[in-house]
Amino acid sequence: MCKIPILPLLVLPVLLSSCAGSKTAEMAGDPTPAAMAQQSPQSGQPQSAQPQQSSQPKQDPQPTHEASSRVKRKRRLDPVVQALPAPRSLEVLAKTPLYEFRENEVDLYLRDLHRRIGDPRARLVHLARKNLGQRYEIFCLGEFPFETHDPDPLYALDRGDCVTFAEQMYAMALSSSWDGFFSTLMRIRYKDAKIGVATRNHYTEADWNPNNAWLFTDVTDKLGAKTEPLRMTVDRARMLKKQFGLEVEIATEKFETTYVPASSIDAVSRSLEEGDIVEVVKGSGSGRWVGHVGLFVRGPNGEPHFLHSTSPMVKEESLPGYAKRYKGKVFGFKFLRYKSPLSTFDFGNTKR
Repeated sequence: MCKIPILPLLVLPVLLSSCAGSKTAEMAGDPTPAAMAQQSPQSGQPQSAQPQQSSQPKQDPQPTHEASSRVKRKRRLDPVVQALPAPRSLEVLAKTPLYEFRENEVDLYLRDLHRRIGDPRARLVHLARKNLGQRYEIFCLGEFPFETHDPDPLYALDRGDCVTFAEQMYAMALSSSWDGFFSTLMRIRYKDAKIGVATRNHYTEADWNPNNAWLFTDVTDKLGAKTEPLRMTVDRARMLKKQFGLEVEIATEKFETTYVPASSIDAVSRSLEEGDIVEVVKGSGSGRWVGHVGLFVRGPNGEPHFLHSTSPMVKEESLPGYAKRYKGKVFGFKFLRYKSPLSTFDFGNTKR
């Protein structure tokens, strides 16, 4: 197992520094016209603001995490060290949104949560709903201080995008301490838990899903609905060169998977389980790719809900309603399910 370096909790301003890059009021995941403009095909060329018609040439998919049009601000990388205040009491934290927690409060809360709730899926739903209202901000992901190719922080508690929200909620749900959370997050976010822009899971279909097969099973073809093929060509070397100026030798890969058409969402919703990863398939022309992710939960009366980070904040809404609202822009969905139990799962969980 890869040994994960744990950052000192005292280096706060570095890790929680402001996200760089031009931001918009639109979410990268919600397929509004402006959001579609932010998405860039994996070949590195930006899309037009309006969805392309099928008569136009096929465009390749883009990394879910980043857009090639991103322009980062120059900023100082000097760390400023300060001590954390003592954590607030569990009684206070129970009434406090998760996005207002400090690191040592996350540690305290996770230890207590694991004592109270044994089911990882139930912990996930609890934490995700406790994070409702967290501010959405795209381009928050980076590798600083491990690398400077992308000097954004490895994590932020007060804000996030669709991917970082899903990753951090699962990492917290599976961990009983801060160090367990951080180690698990790195295992989910990077291939073989090796922190680096070149090993980050940029492409949901071709990177994130295969590299997290230890944790999730793709159940898209097991829900009783007819599926459609999703084919893509991934040129990681070109993307890394264009977005980060990084020269790497990675062979171009042809990748194929499947998705459930949006028209079948009502039927498959009955077979979904709380905690399933929901991946939204968008596209242009004949091209298809995953452009947004979130979590599946049930409403008070068992209704199928989509809990996700979208502009301006994390929210919970009807999953079929989401599909209907973006009809013609959302083509379908993929679904991943948490593997339980994880007999080999021991990423930094500690007891006190």
